[in-house]
Amino acid sequence: MKAIPVFGRRVTQMREKRGFSQQELATKAGTSYQTIWRIENGKHAEPGIYIARGIARALGVTMDYLCGVNDDDSEVFPAAVALAGH
Repeated sequence: MKAIPVFGRRVTQMREKRGFSQQELATKAGTSYQTIWRIENGKHAEPGIYIARGIARALGVTMDYLCGVNDDDSEVFPAAVALAGH
């Protein structure tokens, strides 16, 4: 069984921390439920920059954090912005 890449693991962790379903995250990130499912299950290991940016913004973290460049998951946007998906 193939290991899930850092990006997928961190998306799942932050989505659950925020209390979002996969569908809610997809809507907030401007992508499809299938894309979120595939990322979280290691089927889409390297999403495009626009998808990654949308997910990071929706979760209120940096792309560096999601990609594993750093381990600082502190919010870069106020929680209200992350919850609103802007």
